[in-house]
Order: sequence, then structure tokens, then C-alpha cells
Amino acid sequence: MRRALALALAFSAATFPALAEDSNGSGLKPFIGAGFTWGGDTIQGLKLVPQGTTIEYEEDISAGAGLDLRLGLAYRLAGQPLTLQASVGYHNDQASGLNGTSRFRRYPIELLAQWHVSEKGRLGFGVRRALSASFLREGFTCTDSGGTYDCPRISERMKSSTGLIIEGEWLVTPSWGLKARYVHESYKFKDLAFDSSKYEGDHFGLMTSYYFN
Repeated sequence: MRRALALALAFSAATFPALAEDSNGSGLKPFIGAGFTWGGDTIQGLKLVPQGTTIEYEEDISAGAGLDLRLGLAYRLAGQPLTLQASVGYHNDQASGLNGTSRFRRYPIELLAQWHVSEKGRLGFGVRRALSASFLREGFTCTDSGGTYDCPRISERMKSSTGLIIEGEWLVTPSWGLKARYVHESYKFKDLAFDSSKYEGDHFGLMTSYYFN
């Protein structure tokens, strides 16, 4: 996470030389974002019993799904209908039951260019790379032809491809925006002896962003 944040800040310092906002709305603005994504291949299928109940239900840990949080900088080019963005995020798909927890966690760095198609609408294209991706499963019970037993704990690092992003943003106010996006990426376990499969992480997402003036 520290390495991801340092890279994002270094890129921002090199790319966004102006720190003040001018009368046309150009300049540098920090922003925060939050949302949720859906999609991607299933890394692990689970059966969970939530705390306080006896009802079992099925859940998937997916390569594209989860809570998506981010912190970044946006720079509107003076006199141009173009905004550049750099951000570092926290993307996590997690499920917890009575006795177990499983999650797929990653920290994506994103670089985007947003074209202002109208006063409030933006169309963005960019790239992303998820750092420190990891999969965890612990505490679950497994069942097979030999009976029921404690599942072995899994804690494995994963690596991502360079992902492609396309998104649209609508500015409800000059400081508050709503985004819909599509990301194309994939993941593999670093230890191919553990699992050599390729997991597609393609996903759709809905997000909200707040830009600080």
C-alpha cells in the first residue's frame, strides 16, 4: 500500500505542475471516491452460515467484484476540455461466516484522461495496475467423499495484468460526481504450482467521487 501511494504521488507531482485553480476551473483538485463493482471469474465458491443464524447460503469470491475505495488527484488543463487523473485504491471482495473468512484484496493504481463532452459530462479512458493482490481463505469446513474436515488455510499472492478502463462521469455539482465504468484485466497466482489458472477480472462498477476545491 505504501509503495502504491508513493508511486501515485510521484506521478502526480511530475504531471500536474500547477497547484492553483484558475477562474476557468482549471488546476489541481484532490478527490476521494467510493463504489462497488460486479464481475470477474470466481476464485472461490463458499457456503456460509452468518453469525446468529443457522441458515446456510452460497457466496463467491470473484476476481472483479468488491468494495472499491480510492484517493487521487485531478488536473483540469487550462483552456482545454481535458482532465487528467491519478489515483491509488483499495479493492476488496470479502465474505465472512460463522467460522471462516475469505477475501480477494488488491491496491490498484489508475491513470485516466477524461474528455469533457458537456458542461457536466465526462468520458474517460485509462489504464490500471493492481498491486499487492492477495487471496485468503481460512476457517472453513470442507466436505468430500471422505467426509467433513477443516479446510486447509490458503494465503497466496497474485499478480495482475495491466488493465484498461472506460468510464463515464456526470457532475451533479462541481464537487460531486457519479461514475459508471468498465475495466478489463486479469489475475494469476504468483505460485503457479499452487494454481496456474488465469482469472478474468473484467468488471462493471458504480462509484461516487468528491472533488475538493
